Amino acid sequence: MKNLQAVFAELKYAYEQVPFYKALLDAHDIDLSTEESYAQFQKIPFTEKKDYRVNFPKGVIARDAAMDSPLICSHRSSGSSGERLITLEIGLLLFERALQSSMHHPAIFEKFLNDDRTIARYAAPNCSDVECANPNSTIEDRTLAEGTVVLPVYHDFLTTSENMIDRTIAEIAQISPDLFYVDPTYFAFLLREYKKRGLKPPQIPVLSSYTAATSVAKRQIAEFYDMSSQYSELLSSTEFGWVASECPHGTLHLNEEAFFMELVPMTEIPREDQGFSELVISSIDNGVCPHIRYKTGDVVTLIDTPCSCGSEHRGIVMHGRLSSFIYQKGTPLYSPKEIDWAVGSPNWLDQFQLEQLSDDMFQLKLMANGHYQPGMHDSVLDNLHALFNFDCSIEVTICDYIPAERSGKFNFVKGVSL
Repeated sequence: MKNLQAVFAELKYAYEQVPFYKALLDAHDIDLSTEESYAQFQKIPFTEKKDYRVNFPKGVIARDAAMDSPLICSHRSSGSSGERLITLEIGLLLFERALQSSMHHPAIFEKFLNDDRTIARYAAPNCSDVECANPNSTIEDRTLAEGTVVLPVYHDFLTTSENMIDRTIAEIAQISPDLFYVDPTYFAFLLREYKKRGLKPPQIPVLSSYTAATSVAKRQIAEFYDMSSQYSELLSSTEFGWVASECPHGTLHLNEEAFFMELVPMTEIPREDQGFSELVISSIDNGVCPHIRYKTGDVVTLIDTPCSCGSEHRGIVMHGRLSSFIYQKGTPLYSPKEIDWAVGSPNWLDQFQLEQLSDDMFQLKLMANGHYQPGMHDSVLDNLHALFNFDCSIEVTICDYIPAERSGKFNFVKGVSL
């Protein structure tokens, strides 16, 4: 397995440097002097977000880390208030991880090699440490230390004022960015606003992250950008940075140069037709905050066939979080990704949200555009009923607004577990 020797070195480093890991391994009688096999590594208990929240900072930070060093970056997760997390790490390590992952897409890699690049970020305000929802903020107020300009937008992005949208478009023209780093749902909204004004966005690479890109969002991005040469989807996290990225052939490749990665079967999802696994990650670079067998909560499936791009890194399909699955009698069955596949990308649809109200009751909100005609949504309903192997009622609402979460993120599937 790739990086097995490196992850054992990281394990010994964590045991010597991090109080939480010393206590954990001692409690489970883990002997680090035995053979370095994967079978031995599997004896190490899984760790998760709550371990880091409870023990932060002293319990999970390496003893020798110089906490006052300007080289150490602090990152705050953008999840809901109960899931917020602060992670500290050496900025150079995060950049190296990003660079290794960006190699899967030539256009993205080229921009990251350019020291003079300007990145324009368009995502939920909670995704950065600057206040981009303040209508009085300046470009200087919203420029991060490494030069990224965070563009102005409201927390509930569909309510963003016309004045702020005009300002965003003007700022993009002013700063002439080299790369868009965006939430795909936010970016689809911005592109609709460009279209309404008869304008075209700059032809630069688009890196999509923060939330999953639906087929509907991708269709709208594809109206302006070549989805193989200019677009890449990124799976990233506060804890690790860049975890996986999409190549020009549309495969999401794990960043296996930077991490030791395990796909652990999820037996709690009783689906024989899908090999659902949880992505479990271990760091290998002796950073400020090492992670060993860390459960990300990301549900994925492995792509068995080699990618035509030639990468040796495994390809995955990101299905979403278990909390957003469709449940039956307390059991998760269908993933957000499968919902997206069922809805598809009809040209009359700008945005959607499926909410599970109970085991057999759903509400489907469809934000339609001028191409919509009565009854066009029937095929979407047929696809959803075909996916669900149970009787259910799906109430459809055709609307022009769907609210985002308090965090600013937009969940296109809201599972009953929420």
